[in-house]
Amino acid sequence: MGNIGLFEVIGQIQSLAYWTIIGRIDQFLLGMIAFQMRIYIKGRHFLTIGGLTAFSIFFWYFDQAGGFYNNPSYPSSRIVWVFFPTIEGLAYALVIAWYDNSFTHSNGKVSRFIALIGTYSYSIYLLHFFFYRIMIFLMIRYIMPVSNFYIALCFSVLGFLLMVPIGYLSFRFIESPFLKLRTKYIVEDNTDSVMEVHS
Repeated sequence: MGNIGLFEVIGQIQSLAYWTIIGRIDQFLLGMIAFQMRIYIKGRHFLTIGGLTAFSIFFWYFDQAGGFYNNPSYPSSRIVWVFFPTIEGLAYALVIAWYDNSFTHSNGKVSRFIALIGTYSYSIYLLHFFFYRIMIFLMIRYIMPVSNFYIALCFSVLGFLLMVPIGYLSFRFIESPFLKLRTKYIVEDNTDSVMEVHS
């Protein structure tokens, strides 16, 4: 309801919804709720596939309507941005809770590599803004132009992989020293098992 009120007053809410923690707070909350409800999500394959399919159709429609920059302009005056972060967060929370609790995960090389990406993900998220324009320029100039979705998808995967070593350096030399300063606590969760929590 707050987003609708701000939308009515400001006339657009895309900037707030996409670029700020205030606009993303519902995604944090949905992630916490999905964790608390993980026992009900575990093994619900049809529910998850149905939810992911519905989200994909919604995202396809959103892209066809102009996507981030052309819906009809940036910042967008469309009311879809009132609901977009919530829909996005709900889909991601459902898929992550389902995947994390419905399968036995291996310790193979691929799994360890994906786990490392998760470890460096915050650094990748923060730093990719400084590199993606350079990557796009180099790819278009020296490899090939981005003429359709499939080429853009391949470029995005390559660009993401190029960000992994950058994320590692940031995690190793910037994040890790501060993470060592955390205070450790021992608490009991609702399953009576002991877990370690950091602050």
